Amino acid sequence: MQDIIAKLKEKEFRPFIILSSVFLIYIALTTPLIIDFFSPDGVAEINGKSYTIKDVEKENPKAARKFYSETNDRLYRVLSEFASKKVVALAAKDRNVSEKELMDPAVAEPTLAEMRAIYDQYKNSPALKGKSFDQVKDEIQNHLRSQKKEEARNSIFGELRNKYNISVKVREKDLAPIRDTSIVAGNNPSLGSENAKVTIIEFSDFECPYCKRSQDVNSQLRAKYKDQVRWVFRDYPLSFHPNAMFAHIAANCSAPQGKYWEFFNTLFQNSGNLPKDRVLDLARKTGLDMQIFSRCVNDEAVKKEVEADMAEGEKYGVSGTPAFFINGIMVEGAQPIDAFIKVIDQELKN
Repeated sequence: MQDIIAKLKEKEFRPFIILSSVFLIYIALTTPLIIDFFSPDGVAEINGKSYTIKDVEKENPKAARKFYSETNDRLYRVLSEFASKKVVALAAKDRNVSEKELMDPAVAEPTLAEMRAIYDQYKNSPALKGKSFDQVKDEIQNHLRSQKKEEARNSIFGELRNKYNISVKVREKDLAPIRDTSIVAGNNPSLGSENAKVTIIEFSDFECPYCKRSQDVNSQLRAKYKDQVRWVFRDYPLSFHPNAMFAHIAANCSAPQGKYWEFFNTLFQNSGNLPKDRVLDLARKTGLDMQIFSRCVNDEAVKKEVEADMAEGEKYGVSGTPAFFINGIMVEGAQPIDAFIKVIDQELKN
């Protein structure tokens, strides 16, 4: 009788034992995956103790902030590129054409007048100096044709973004702002009231393409906030931009003649084509007294002023351009306008 009861119990518990075994196998297989999922991406070990980016946040918040910013920028670019390729494929399918045909739009051939205008603008540059129009006509034609193609492609992308409602979002790390109260405006060109509640100090480079791109956002911000914001410009010509230093010296030399911001805009409009002769030509067209201007650009003291800005920027943590300090809070790079509005609005509330 006891043997029969034992066998019945064994049959009763067998499904439970099998189920338990399966569950244990599942746990064994998935636990490493779960641990890996919740583990940090990187770990530094010192004498057996592990440190993660969270420890960097506590002890070196600037470094952590830079890491998150660069990571977000890379992710944003990857997602934007992915989205662009997707909508091109969708549009090509909708229009029953190949992707290559879609993105190779027909454009009008450059006119002789357009080519002449480019030649006259750049004939004194090192690339064209001494060459006649006929010698460089084909190069100018190819350049203008490529430029028109690029503008047409950008226009197509603009239409596709609207049609397919592209939106790229990257989750931002919610970190407390780091404020450096040692950052000062100094005796540098500025726009807006000196009594403004918010001061934005921009470290920038006339030859930097990202700095040029950021000027549109900067203008929009000044128009939006008017006298609530004081905007200060400080020189930060990067060493690998060979013409930048002279352009910054020249900009400083336009200030005594009351032409700084006009010349400032002209330099950024011509960013990427600022050899010394071209800068002098732009100064002349801006209406500067060239005798006074020439003496100024050859004054070693002006160069030292630019170098002093660079040294201070480096001390504040500027490693690239553009870099902005909103009441001492750093915003790096050519950021979208919302990145500035978020900080400015908070500062105006304080």
